[in-house]
Amino acid sequence: MGDVRYNFDEAIDRRHDPLSFSEKWSTAAAIARANGVAAITDEHLALSTADMDFRCAEPILAALRATVDHGVFGYSTLAGNSRYTRAIRNWFAARDGWDIDLDRIVFSNGTTAAVNRLVRTFTRPGDSVIVQPPVYPPFFSAVTANGRKLALNPLVPDENLRYTIDFDGFEALAAEKRTRLFLLCNPQNPTGRVWTPEELGRLAEICARHNVLVVADEIHGDLTRRDVRMRHFAEVAPDVRAITCTSVDKSFNLSGLSSANLVFFSADDQEKYLEETCHVDPSPFAISAVIAAYEEGEDWLDQLLDYLDGNIAAALEIFADQLPDVRATRPEGTYMLWLDFERAARRRGLAPEDLHRVIYDGAKVILRDGAAFDPERGAYFQRMCVPATRQLVAEACMRIARVLNA
Repeated sequence: MGDVRYNFDEAIDRRHDPLSFSEKWSTAAAIARANGVAAITDEHLALSTADMDFRCAEPILAALRATVDHGVFGYSTLAGNSRYTRAIRNWFAARDGWDIDLDRIVFSNGTTAAVNRLVRTFTRPGDSVIVQPPVYPPFFSAVTANGRKLALNPLVPDENLRYTIDFDGFEALAAEKRTRLFLLCNPQNPTGRVWTPEELGRLAEICARHNVLVVADEIHGDLTRRDVRMRHFAEVAPDVRAITCTSVDKSFNLSGLSSANLVFFSADDQEKYLEETCHVDPSPFAISAVIAAYEEGEDWLDQLLDYLDGNIAAALEIFADQLPDVRATRPEGTYMLWLDFERAARRRGLAPEDLHRVIYDGAKVILRDGAAFDPERGAYFQRMCVPATRQLVAEACMRIARVLNA
């Protein structure tokens, strides 16, 4: 543990500060429409978007200040910058035991952009891509907007809302003639599952047998509970063709810098991706932030994880006490709660759109509708992101309980 104690209870104004530019806390009409409300007021609490309301780690802020003080912000490059790639490799080797080939690391300006490029590079129009709902909504659009077909392999929840994989269904999809790619989310957004080595191994065996490329989105991999070990797909199955997406964006709250990295299984796949993709270099701020995060940010992250665990526990306790007919479970990874309101809504005679109205307009809490993650089965779900002050998280949960119990 380092000498700096971070105060995650500090309330930072992300709505009115002129230098915030926050999407999540915006009151703009376009953001209101996107969230399904007539207007967002100062009374609304935002627990919708997967970013944090916490100040970044001091070593990152120091690195960014030093970059500003340099004073020149021309085109930047990672060519010859071994410190950047070494920082990435050393982080994953020390924290997770995953050894990365330095030569197989490629920068991307964000994970969503990377997933779209990977779909376009390694599939053709009409090919099928396996996606496992409920899942991060841009997975769907990365397939359909690029003229590919969704091959849906829904995850299966038990009574406690712990999700598992339908491997028989997965194999049937993988065996289809035009299935080319599988989009894996680990840790899983929004269910919070961290897939076990056994689960990843079964997926790997099926994909290898049917020549299906795996694109593993692992950007929440640092955000696991203390009793859960993150296992990377490429670590579990090093001989299976895969491309891994990693990022400091979620771990260190740097999404505004759009700094993701891809780790390729083979030089051939890496070369093909680079040939078919527009050249992208990071800003000098992204380079400085990534190096600082991976070299000096671990103490901040460990303190953050303890705080997030407290937020998750507090939210689950309020729901268990105040709304016991809402199903929720402690996520193994991520900072999200996947909340099933179906029983609560049906007992109160609420259709999904009524549930939305009660929470978003009545409680004035902005979450994310479950249908975005699973159009067929997610209507009564809501995703709540809890990286905010504990007071705000508790207030949001209590507001929801009050309006549903009124």
